[in-house]
Amino acid sequence: MVISLLLPTNKNTITYILLFCLYVGCAFVFSAFSPQAQIVSLWPSAGVALAGCLVLGYRFLVGVFLGSCFFNLTTHFFNDEVQNLAPIIPAALIALGSTIQAWANTALLRRLRVSLLSAPSYYQVSTFILIGLLCCLISAVVGNAVLVFTHESVAIGMLQWFNVLVWWVGDFLGVIFVTPLILGCLQCRQGYLGKGSLLKGLAVPLLSILVIFQAAQQYIEHLVVTYTQNEFELKAKVAENSLKYQMSAYLYALQQLGSELSERDSINKDDFYDLVKRLSTDLPGIRAMSWNPVIKQRDLAMFEQVAREELGSDFQIKGAPLYPEDPLVVVKFIEPLAENKAAQGFNVYSNASRRESMLLAKKTHSAVSTDIIQLVQSDQREPGFLIFTPVFQNVDPMEQAIDSHESLKGFAVGVFLVAEIINKSLSDDLINFLDIYIHEKGRPEKAVYGNKSIIAAMSQGDGLGYIFEIAFAGRTWVFNLHIDQQYLISLQVEKSLSFLATQWLFGTLAAFIILSAFGRHVHLRELVKERTKEIEKINMQLEYYAFYDALTGLPNRRLFFDRAEHSLKLASRNKYTLALIFLDLNEFKVVNDTLGHESGDRLLVEVSQRFRSTLRASDTLARMGGDEFTLLIDDNPQPEDICTLVEKLTQCLQRPVVLDDCEHYVSASVGVALYPDDGDSIEDLLRKADMAMYKEKRASVCI
Repeated sequence: MVISLLLPTNKNTITYILLFCLYVGCAFVFSAFSPQAQIVSLWPSAGVALAGCLVLGYRFLVGVFLGSCFFNLTTHFFNDEVQNLAPIIPAALIALGSTIQAWANTALLRRLRVSLLSAPSYYQVSTFILIGLLCCLISAVVGNAVLVFTHESVAIGMLQWFNVLVWWVGDFLGVIFVTPLILGCLQCRQGYLGKGSLLKGLAVPLLSILVIFQAAQQYIEHLVVTYTQNEFELKAKVAENSLKYQMSAYLYALQQLGSELSERDSINKDDFYDLVKRLSTDLPGIRAMSWNPVIKQRDLAMFEQVAREELGSDFQIKGAPLYPEDPLVVVKFIEPLAENKAAQGFNVYSNASRRESMLLAKKTHSAVSTDIIQLVQSDQREPGFLIFTPVFQNVDPMEQAIDSHESLKGFAVGVFLVAEIINKSLSDDLINFLDIYIHEKGRPEKAVYGNKSIIAAMSQGDGLGYIFEIAFAGRTWVFNLHIDQQYLISLQVEKSLSFLATQWLFGTLAAFIILSAFGRHVHLRELVKERTKEIEKINMQLEYYAFYDALTGLPNRRLFFDRAEHSLKLASRNKYTLALIFLDLNEFKVVNDTLGHESGDRLLVEVSQRFRSTLRASDTLARMGGDEFTLLIDDNPQPEDICTLVEKLTQCLQRPVVLDDCEHYVSASVGVALYPDDGDSIEDLLRKADMAMYKEKRASVCI
């Protein structure tokens, strides 16, 4: 009995097989577009599973379980990762989660009697979407838990929760889009739905959304990767430009100091203080700047005596020459003095490496930097470097001796802190975003700044890296900028969350609109068609009443003004005459008052018919109201033509009008106005014609 409930009957075997193949096929197709084969943000197979259970009953749960196992086992065989458990166990557990999800979704929809295609109400559509959202969490939680415990997924905090969200949203979108589509196709096959209704109302919208979502997923995944790479490169280039600018600024400040010292015969400590203060403004990487004159050994006593008189009795020269013939390069002035007092009086030329740097600076006539040294002027040892800028007087570039012809006055020396230069060059955002390692060119192990483990990470392709060089003061530093893989993934996850939320929100809204509209659109179409016919009929009646007099059938005042305005524009453009004739019935009031309004109306109808019979089709005769009529002649009439027409109009009234077996005679008072002689607007012409008509009426003359 249990087996018969779980397996398909012969009647539904074909449907069962088709849905099973569709379930497995969708799994393979859509997983191929995802970077994680088992975690996909659009999973139509979940919708196929629910549709199969709604159509075939719980017996389709067997197909869901077997199809999920087959897909996950196949995915495992194409995966090179080593599993801790036999592959059948995680595959079966994931399949169990999918099966429970399909069962729970089907049971709730049946219990609440939710119908998706038979004119569902807003409540039913909302219930279907809400149940799908809750039930799809089952497979997402179970599946991700299985992948974590079997080490098929990397559990990195936020990333793992992101995988749960992707799985959840993927199943949910598959349910709300694919389930109605399959149910509609099956009902169309059975004759419950027309093909046109299915295509227009359900298939095209849902398939379009699926295609759009899948394309958007591929685009966003590519966009996120590209965006993070571009963002890294952009920030790296910003850092590069800023570092190059700052290094140039520091070197320029030292060169300016050298230029000032070269131009002056002498300088005192106050002038040197002011000069250094001006040059080092906004350059926190300058630890000190000093003036180191070259002193011959025979002049040493004299120099020390003068220096003590100027700088204080505690001034003392320290550091013996390396070679008997070497001069001394003594730190005479240094600023800021308080932090660098110990360096004052030191013979910089007594250090072998610095001696070589100064010789190179003199030879090349350019600034030369030392290797990275640990500065001891501050409380903490800090990495820094010195730059020697030669200060010349009467330069002889062919002379090699350091004290020859007294051409070299000394050296302007800058002491620089690497960390301060980096911090000044980069904003807090860049410092927090990038890992930095600086080394001498050709010597990666020779660290200038940062952790050299970055080199190993970059060589292994971990994360993103950017390398550039800065050459200054005879040295070339290589800058390695890097973000590691875990931080890169967190950036991509952060940027993908907004798309995932948008996809969920838009998908929910689209499904609600499509499903709510589909069940009603045929009925609404018939209602709209019937209502449209009624409206068209009413509109025709309204249009007639809006422009024609209901009694006489003549154009009314509104239509007359529209035609008159149009004719007036043509007459103005073509420079021809237009005539407006105003007619007023003289005996109408007597007939209307004595015989009643009905007789008056019959009189107006008869008069309008007589007027119309005397006119051409192109002439516009209108009833302005009461017993007043207007006539528009717009074909450049001549005065004699107008007189002839007026005579015809009056003559047609000479015959009596029979009302209730009695003959009645009426006449008309007529006023004529011509464009452009009597006015250039319809209002002016109508007023002139009205005045002419009343003038004739007062004279008791018909014309």
